[in-house]
Amino acid sequence: MSGERRADIERIYAAAVRRVDPAIAVASTIVRDGSDVVVEGRRYAIPETGIYAIAIGKAAAAMLAGATLALGDSLIAAIGVAKHNPNRPMLRANIVVGAHPVPDERSLVAGRAVVEFAGTIPAGAIVFCLISGGGSALLEELKPGVRLEDIQHVTTELLTCGATIQELNAVRARLSNLKAGGLLQLLRHVTVINAIVSDVLGDDLPAIASGPTIPDVGDAKAESVLECYGVRAILPPASSGGSETNKVPQSVIVANVSIALDAAMEKATSLGYVPIILSRSVEGEARDVGAWFAETALALRSPGDSASQSICLLAGGETTVTVRGGGVGGRNSEAALAAAIGLIGSHGITLGCVATDGDDGDTGAAGGIVDGTTIAPIARAVALDALNDNDSFGFLSTMGSTFAPGPTGTNVNDLMIALVE
Repeated sequence: MSGERRADIERIYAAAVRRVDPAIAVASTIVRDGSDVVVEGRRYAIPETGIYAIAIGKAAAAMLAGATLALGDSLIAAIGVAKHNPNRPMLRANIVVGAHPVPDERSLVAGRAVVEFAGTIPAGAIVFCLISGGGSALLEELKPGVRLEDIQHVTTELLTCGATIQELNAVRARLSNLKAGGLLQLLRHVTVINAIVSDVLGDDLPAIASGPTIPDVGDAKAESVLECYGVRAILPPASSGGSETNKVPQSVIVANVSIALDAAMEKATSLGYVPIILSRSVEGEARDVGAWFAETALALRSPGDSASQSICLLAGGETTVTVRGGGVGGRNSEAALAAAIGLIGSHGITLGCVATDGDDGDTGAAGGIVDGTTIAPIARAVALDALNDNDSFGFLSTMGSTFAPGPTGTNVNDLMIALVE
């Protein structure tokens, strides 16, 4: 593999992740103006009871850091539920670690902590709810009669079947007190403002972290999701629809995959590439999407192509994996392995499939970076076996083709980057 091309992919990835840094995004969205706070043109007088913050999701710690910077001493107290402990203590904030992608006892502890914190907030205060992806599993309080093993079973089964995030969250919301506007109900005595880092295509608010502070719209499709995937579970009755509070909070998307793609395009241009964004909303089976991305790059290398400048193909979105084997992998490593199989023997193409949070599944890597030399033609059958066993990370690790930047502190879906000479 060309070390220079791999380095360029890493530089483009880093630029995209920087642009959606949650601390910067939140700090630039919340503006302290004397005795007021302004959020995207809407002005709120800072009440005598002050301002509080609740952060939920993979980006919780970084979002709290941005809110603390923006609000200063008007922020009385805060709580965050994150996947990892921050590297340093948070000013006026308590960080609780939950479990992801399947909730466990830590998620229940985090749920109780947030419920208790919400109960201490005085009436009339302003509460910034800082929401990011991963919150569905990290924070949990179960409805009466629902056991932890029930939601663990449903989550594991639907993840294995390749259900979309909207489908998964539709079911989880029926089992939880805090999803689908449940947390908003606990905050009906205060003014809620949502600042959201979106990890859901189309910025579908009820689907991001299962919409804890988004008014419940009474969507009762959970049964059809279970039926579609053949998953057995007993669901509590659906809500009648509508929120018990008349307050509809202001909700602001502070970062998403489209913003990350714009930054990737700018960085690619500065490195001398002609950027082309193929899609801002890629979906589908990871192996199919990876194969498609490789085929598109190969088409640009076909005889007769008149391009005189190297091209950077970009796409963003979130694929799914239907687990049939027992290997180790994630959607990005699976897409990268499928792409590497498609690129066998080719020249001049380097391709990366990477998660913006730096963690593809539970692999500890963001995904993989591959080219036509990653898999020797003689090893094609072995690579296909690994793909069919969902052992994409295991295979790419032996090839030295994984990419592990570590946790990035943000989470806005996945990026696909192909450099075509």
